[in-house]
Order: sequence, then structure tokens, then C-alpha cells
Amino acid sequence: MKFQKNIAFDVTLSVKIQYVGVVGLEEKNGTMFTIGQFAKKSGVTQRTIRFYDKIGLLKPSYRSGSNRRLYNIQDFARLQKILTLKFIGLSLDDISNVLKYDLNDNDFKKSLEIQRDIIDKKIYHMHMVKSAIDETLNMLDKDNILNWEKFINIINVINSDKNWMEQYQNASNLRARIRIHELYSTNKYGWMRWFFEQMDIPEDARILELGCGDASLWVKNIDRIPEGWDITLTDFSRGMLKDAQKALKGNSPDFNFNVVDAQSIPYADESFDVVIANHMLYHVHDIDRALSEIYRVLKNEGNFFASTVGKNHMKEMKDIAETLVPDIKVLKSFEHTERFQLENGMEMINKFFKDAELKRYEDSLIVGEPGPIIDYIFSISGRIRRILTGEKLKNLYDFLANEIKRTGGIHITKDTGFFHARKYINQTKGGSI
Repeated sequence: MKFQKNIAFDVTLSVKIQYVGVVGLEEKNGTMFTIGQFAKKSGVTQRTIRFYDKIGLLKPSYRSGSNRRLYNIQDFARLQKILTLKFIGLSLDDISNVLKYDLNDNDFKKSLEIQRDIIDKKIYHMHMVKSAIDETLNMLDKDNILNWEKFINIINVINSDKNWMEQYQNASNLRARIRIHELYSTNKYGWMRWFFEQMDIPEDARILELGCGDASLWVKNIDRIPEGWDITLTDFSRGMLKDAQKALKGNSPDFNFNVVDAQSIPYADESFDVVIANHMLYHVHDIDRALSEIYRVLKNEGNFFASTVGKNHMKEMKDIAETLVPDIKVLKSFEHTERFQLENGMEMINKFFKDAELKRYEDSLIVGEPGPIIDYIFSISGRIRRILTGEKLKNLYDFLANEIKRTGGIHITKDTGFFHARKYINQTKGGSI
């Protein structure tokens, strides 16, 4: 499908877009609640509900002929989200900024998973603050002298807390990108399972993954890992590494974790049988330096696997976004992979390895509803979120809905694959023997 940049939209905003799926849910459930009933069931005062309505945070789904507020089942989900975000420290203004982009209020699982993750981070931060206070109290109990450096450290720990709205939006962005692939990929086998088995690693191997992220490669294949593997997972982001540790906690085999910059790998020469770089080399500032380090830490006859995307990957998403926001600077998230793609990665790898091979994963998306596409577009840039509001947002939704009705589903190109290279005995950099 080709998206033209002169698409004309002329449809006005309606309540149905704010509550996608409400009509079907109402018909199925057949229940509406007055403000008194809604407040009593939720344990929130009517005054609070009226205030949320006044500031636009929680509008009733309907109003009766006498202008009475009427709420339905899905409004409880929106109220729950508001109260949770308020509980973890967001202001009402911040909550409003988060919720006004949520077209899929009926996606309860996605919403609850994000809330849970942020609450986990909040609990960890509260624990750190408590530990800093306990340390200072213990010092006073022991010496009755206040160490001002320790006291100031309490302030520093408190201020280490990140902006919760930003964390919520970042988590939402990640979920949006994962979700669209999980729901609408035509290849149901799954990239992580396929990539894992393509590597064909011996049962006794020492393995290093650079840029492991949340350890999805290993979580998705935990049932296939031989006991003889010694696996080290690394990432440049300490936060990502904590997510990986949490995801794999209690699993066998044991994993080693370390914060590592791929441009300066802190392991001895010829330490690993396998090095994996799964969709990460395009993030590295100096790719040649990273490849040189990978070559160095690989054993003779060791294997290197580097996955990435092609230039046409998700190109229809870019077309849609460019139609709505012509400023190409907004779309840098589409361009950052250009540094290491399926089209140019071979040349880079062959500077250090001999006879690298490329294998592609056959897949695409057929998306049957507008919401996940809009979520994905919002994940591209905060600026798109600011621009694409009100009538523009409604216009996009209607355009996508009409295209889906006309075609049976919007086709999105996926172009993913990996390079496999081996470090041969006596091979020198540049691929010569």
C-alpha cells in the first residue's frame, strides 16, 4: 500500500475514538452506572469523579437526556490507570499527558504489565532511599555525630528517581513495538525462536551476547539451553541489564551479567566460542572498533552472529508518519539502523572475518485494526505525540480503519536477518589467511 502525502482528511472528532471498543463491550455487558454507582463501586468520592471530568481526565462515556453522567465497565479501567499513575507519583497534568494518547483503553493486559513494571522500579527506589536513611540513623546511634556527607547522600538518592511519566511512556513505546509483531506477524514461529536455532551452537560452549536488552532471546528459548553452556549477557545500559537479570532469575543454567561497551570488551583474547550481537550494532558509535573487539575475544574457529534489519523494514510505517509529519527530522528512529543493515553489514564484517554469510527471516505484518499502528507511530517520536492530537488523530484513525476495511488488513514489510561469520585458524583481519 502506498501512502500519498496529499491525503485529505475531513472527519471530525467523536467520542467513539476515545473509547475504542466501548460500544461492543456495552452491548455485551449491558450495564451502565450513574456517578453514584460508579463512585461507590470504585471506592472513590463523587467529588473526585466530578473533578476528573472537569479537567478532562475521566469523561463519562455517555450522558443521559437530562445530562446525567453515565459510566460503563471500561471506565473502571481508565480510573484504575489514573489512580495507579497517581499512586506512583505522577501529577494530574502528567497523567493527562499520558492518557490522552491511549487509544486502546480496552487493552487491559498491556496497561497492567506496564504499570507493574513501573511499580517495581518505584519499590526499588523506595528501598534505596530507606537504606540511605537507615545508614544515617545507624551512624547517629553509634557515634551521635552527623556525617553531613552521609546526610546529603539521602538527598542524592531521592533525586536519583527518574521522571515517572517518562518511564511510563518509554515502557509504552517498547510494548507498542513488541505488541504489533506479536499480534500480526504472518510468520507465527517467532524471530527469537528461529534465530536461536539457526545459530546451531554446540552443547559445550562459552557464549557472549552483546547488547542483550531484556534477555528476550534467552527467555524465549529457556527450554532449549543445554547445561553445558556458559553464558555471559552484557549491555551498555545498567537498567536493561537489571531487566535481564529479573527476567532470568531462578532459571537454569546460571547466567553471568556485566555492563559492557561493545567498543571495549573487558575479556581476554580468545575467551568465547560464540559472540552474539542481536539487533544492536547499529547503536554502536564505532562499529569497526566493536567488530575488532569481537574478533579479538573469539576463539579460533569461533562463531559470530549479528542480526539486523534491511532498509525496507517497516517502511509503510515510515510512509504513514511522513504523510502526517513531513519534517524528516522527526523520523530519526527509522534512520538509525542505516549504519548497519542487511544491505551494508557484510562489507563491514568482512573487514575482520572471512566469507560471512547472510540469512533472512521471512515475515511481514498484516494489521487488522488501527490502534496498534497508531501506538507504533507514537513510539517513534515524542514530537509526533505532540502534533498528532484532536482532529488529526481522529483523521488518522478513520483513514486506517477505512484502509483495513477496504483491503482486509494493512500490509507492513518486515526485513530481518543475520550475518554468520567464523574466525578461522591463522586468519588475519581483513579476511586473508
